[in-house]
Amino acid sequence: MSAPTSIIVVFDDRCAFCQRCCQWLAGQAQLVPIEFAAASNPLVAEWLGDDVPVGDELVVVGDNGHLWVGPDAFVTCLWALRDHRRLARSLQLRGLRSMAKHMFHGVSSGRGVISAVLGPPVVAPDCVDGSCSVGGAR
Repeated sequence: MSAPTSIIVVFDDRCAFCQRCCQWLAGQAQLVPIEFAAASNPLVAEWLGDDVPVGDELVVVGDNGHLWVGPDAFVTCLWALRDHRRLARSLQLRGLRSMAKHMFHGVSSGRGVISAVLGPPVVAPDCVDGSCSVGGAR
């Protein structure tokens, strides 16, 4: 399968830490355009189906149809960024892949505590009614 030419990051929009991560991603120079979709949007679950852990895990969907979940989604996000593609490729190497998974799961399991420190999530202007865009559709 060919590499995606754009990706959609499905994130937990009720999580302040997750929102900040998306803001950081959006502010980085991108080699592959990144869109964002709120996990709370009912269209997201309908679009991805019941087998995808929407809201429980970071999910990335490529325009080529490929789906990444959890640590693989995290590495895919880094791969899409100009200044972090080399790191993403390194994290795919055998020895570092395990480290990346442990790091991701450690941060992910503590995101509730991190969010509590950051304060309540901020509702993005285009998400006020819960209808954030999903794959170009609203």
